[in-house]
Amino acid sequence: MIQFETDSLKYMATVPDNHFQLIIADPPYDIHRAAMMDFHSEFKRICKGDILVFCPPENQWLFPDCKLLFWCKSSSTKNYSKNYGRFVEMIFRYPRSKSKFNSNLHWSNYTGCYNDVVVSTEQHPYKKPESLIERLIRIHSDPGDLIFDPFAGSGTVEDCGTRLGRIVTSCEIAQASGIGRIL
Repeated sequence: MIQFETDSLKYMATVPDNHFQLIIADPPYDIHRAAMMDFHSEFKRICKGDILVFCPPENQWLFPDCKLLFWCKSSSTKNYSKNYGRFVEMIFRYPRSKSKFNSNLHWSNYTGCYNDVVVSTEQHPYKKPESLIERLIRIHSDPGDLIFDPFAGSGTVEDCGTRLGRIVTSCEIAQASGIGRIL
């Protein structure tokens, strides 16, 4: 259930401790350090399992007590005449006391370096590949588990989680600007 035009920090303040099994967060890449601290504190409070945070190498999530995963994007035809492109995103994994690590997939799913591509033509500037999100959901949760996505964007976590039998709650504050969609 995506809650559009909902501030995820305000929503998280209403959530009981250790409520979610998994958080998959793809915050804005220009997020300020103070906001990172606020989000991370709430993530740790409301999640009993794994917290996965996507971020660019130049604005890494603050907290070093994690396992690093990498999404290596395929090359782009964008014009890089004024700046370098970014072909890698980091995924910070913060395991919690009730973390799950399902090892029933092929070994290639556990390399920590993924090359998935966005297949959809749906327009969203920061969409993640469904295959990558599905893999992360399968590894870090079980059917029936509660998942939270504080930055829903195009709803990829919601779509994948629902398809895999998880119960997903998402927030997206930017609906008014045209980012995101109503499910």
